Amino acid sequence: MSFEVYGSASSNKSSEVKIDYDALNRYVVETCQLENGETLSGYISSIVDLGTQNLPDAEYVFDGDEEDEADEIDKDERVYFKDGYDNEKKKPCRLKCVPQRPIQCVAISVDFPEIVLDKGQFFGNSSPKPLRLWLGGQYYLQGKGMVIARPTALKVVNLDKTKKTKQWSFSPLHVLYKLAVSAKLIKPGEAFLPNDIDKILGTSHQFNVQIFMKKGKDGKEYFNENIKLVGALGRGQAAPEIVDPAILVQFNKKNSPEGLKMLRSHVINTIKQASNYEGSMLQKQLEEGKQEDEEQAEPVKEAPKQEKVKPTAKPKPAPVEDDFLDEDSLPF
Repeated sequence: MSFEVYGSASSNKSSEVKIDYDALNRYVVETCQLENGETLSGYISSIVDLGTQNLPDAEYVFDGDEEDEADEIDKDERVYFKDGYDNEKKKPCRLKCVPQRPIQCVAISVDFPEIVLDKGQFFGNSSPKPLRLWLGGQYYLQGKGMVIARPTALKVVNLDKTKKTKQWSFSPLHVLYKLAVSAKLIKPGEAFLPNDIDKILGTSHQFNVQIFMKKGKDGKEYFNENIKLVGALGRGQAAPEIVDPAILVQFNKKNSPEGLKMLRSHVINTIKQASNYEGSMLQKQLEEGKQEDEEQAEPVKEAPKQEKVKPTAKPKPAPVEDDFLDEDSLPF
């Protein structure tokens, strides 16, 4: 089996269930005990095809003057410049911005079996599971809900910097390339292509993880999850036990219903933003799964006549700050 590449660059719920998200967030923070960050061993539990996604313009710190900026624009009329901030040097700077074309992206999740959470108890269905975190962060998109902040783009480059040959691969700075090296699937400098990323499933690595509540400008506290790849397991370090089998979710392949049910809402919302979502096999499977959940949900028993209760409003998802991923250094 290999991962299908087509766009690479050359829990049962009832509408009557009232969920206390504040209590859920407090439970996760208190159970995990990761407010200050800690290095944990985890395994790649899923790779999910997000389809063809529109990406934000790539931004590079630029040290030239106005004349240099004009030269860059002459070379490529799509290029523009703006004021920004250099996170590395911690000071204001000029940013060179380059539009990116839509590209196939994926989402990656990591399970940490040594921390077990029973989030299901807050949804009326107790189901202890290992802590699962998703790379890429998330943010609230108006009208769409929470989505992945930085989808992992399947962009390849030529490893031969002389351009004399064509050695296509992920950049050595790409998170999937780093995972392949960490898992000893390849040696540094060797090529690793998008159609081989399924080989990363189930591999174990070390990650820096932080889960905490942070007060926002409005005075409210918001739930935050941060995760960053550290590298390979240490010599003699045992790999964590794989509790739930690793899954691969693809756009135009038959996926397991169990695997689709494990997708977080921010992942599904991102999938729905893909330009090739409409008419895809994945769209059909997600909609069939949703309909099946609704049909299997227990009917709400009619209660004695009483004052009508207004439907519970959907809570506003908490903004999540996640500046840990190394793929920010890449122009995609």
